[in-house]
Amino acid sequence: MKYYHGIAVAPGVAIGLLSVVANNQLFIPRRAIDANQVDDELRRLEAAFERAQTAVSQCRDKAQEELGGQYAQIFEAHLLFLMDPNLRARVETAIQDDLVSVEFAVAQAFDFYAAQLRKLQDATYAERANDINDVKNIVLRELLAVKQGSVVDERYPVIVAASFLAPSEAAKLEPAMTLGIVTEQGGRGSHTSIVASALGVPTVVGLGSFLSDVYGACLAIVDGDRGQLILDPTPEVVDQYEQKLERQHEHQRRLEEKRSKNYATTPDGVKVAVEANIEFPYEAKTCLECGATGIGLYRTEFLYLAEKDGVMPDEEAHFQAYKEALATMGQDRTTVIRTFDLGADKTPEGRNFAREREPNPFMGLRSVRLSLRYTDMFRTQLRAILRASVYGKAAVMFPLVTTIREWRQAKMIFHDVCEEFNERGEPYDHDIALGIMVETPATVIMLDQFAIEVDFFSLGTNDLLQYAQAVDRSNKEVNALYAQESPALMRLIKRVVDVSNLYGKPLAICGQMASVPANVPLLLGLGLRALSVAPGMILQTKEICETFTIQECEEIAKQAWLMETADDVRIFLNNELKKKVSNFAYD
Repeated sequence: MKYYHGIAVAPGVAIGLLSVVANNQLFIPRRAIDANQVDDELRRLEAAFERAQTAVSQCRDKAQEELGGQYAQIFEAHLLFLMDPNLRARVETAIQDDLVSVEFAVAQAFDFYAAQLRKLQDATYAERANDINDVKNIVLRELLAVKQGSVVDERYPVIVAASFLAPSEAAKLEPAMTLGIVTEQGGRGSHTSIVASALGVPTVVGLGSFLSDVYGACLAIVDGDRGQLILDPTPEVVDQYEQKLERQHEHQRRLEEKRSKNYATTPDGVKVAVEANIEFPYEAKTCLECGATGIGLYRTEFLYLAEKDGVMPDEEAHFQAYKEALATMGQDRTTVIRTFDLGADKTPEGRNFAREREPNPFMGLRSVRLSLRYTDMFRTQLRAILRASVYGKAAVMFPLVTTIREWRQAKMIFHDVCEEFNERGEPYDHDIALGIMVETPATVIMLDQFAIEVDFFSLGTNDLLQYAQAVDRSNKEVNALYAQESPALMRLIKRVVDVSNLYGKPLAICGQMASVPANVPLLLGLGLRALSVAPGMILQTKEICETFTIQECEEIAKQAWLMETADDVRIFLNNELKKKVSNFAYD
């Protein structure tokens, strides 16, 4: 029996036989051609690209039909790359000037662009390089007449194993025949991971080399909760996981009963708002189906990040996105729209907002600072929000506000846009609440001054932890210091809760900390009564809130407060959750 540890992408447990997918990496030797063959090779190139576009379009349409628009966009990106004139020109030049075969020219051109992305030494760009490799193989298969059928044998369900599973391969998997997915390479942000997660099967990526240990009909267990792969498990381990699998099935059946509840209610009768964090407007439907109290954080950056060549989305694009989310949630559930939180690690392709290169962009021109510099862009977004506000109950939240001056400037621009609407007689909700994200220690320290003017607060623990611990959360060298259970973060949260209560200001937490099940009792014990979590965590969060009394949560917070390290707090919180939730499906 062998254990492998990787990155958990989709939760759950799968037990079954492994089916190894050969990635069919095609080796193309350099083959010279005569000058009189150039025209024939160029015609072959044109035909192959046309057939490849058809193949990718079919993947896109299948993803659209079975998984939704978000996943179809992956293959839209593939199509855009195929139609890139610079790529085509590079291939044609190699054929004409270097007199090489079209196969070699294609492989060389695609590999060049993939290598440029990998040089950036960023995990996100490395994953995009894998996408380019996927498109290259599609074109080469067309040139070589190599057919790519179903990824796995569809006679019985299996666990799919691969060194790397390309998006086009992942999209061909049938959920009914796929028990789980494991790969040697990959990260959470890869397109393959996104597609695999949508299939709803346990998935672990980035496991490192394990395929060399796979032989014949190898039995395996995928633990999508812990990020583990177990090869050749003993009968005792199989029995343990079969019991866990049954507990998870029973647990899911229990959770389904909570969809109709708009609030979670603790055993001692305290109501807790369980809201959702979303990026795309269509996610609002899932939130509504899960009985979310509202949308506590609508991130709007995707509108900008999806654009190419630095082109900013216009007012109509903003309006349509906000209108869809607001209309879905209606007037009874508030949708908190955060103005664009761009800069740092979220910069649109081809757009450089800063006047010169920033040595530390997380400390630089980002979030509300960017809004206040690019006021035309800011006003465009605010106008769209006001137009959409007639379709549902909207609130507006400004990110990374660190000074009273920033708050007042942002509020002034908002009211200035409102005045434009008043002069034109254009309808909008005149009672939109304005709030801020609490994301820096400076904001926490000055919160009593903010509380005099701000309508509501939302705790953004991701940045608050980063700035409190002086840790770049994307730097693996200091990753151990970036712990959501940090005692320092706990004290900052308590300060925010106390000030909010003193001034009677609504407070929610929308950071990643709230989406960790074991942290929920701690947050309730610290005094929070509104938790905004990932859509997939809504039902689980409701269950935990309905399991612990507030008195029990306060006792948990009291004990955690005395602990010195994040590790101690994490272990303690996990143990407390296990005591109360017998069918523990969160570890």
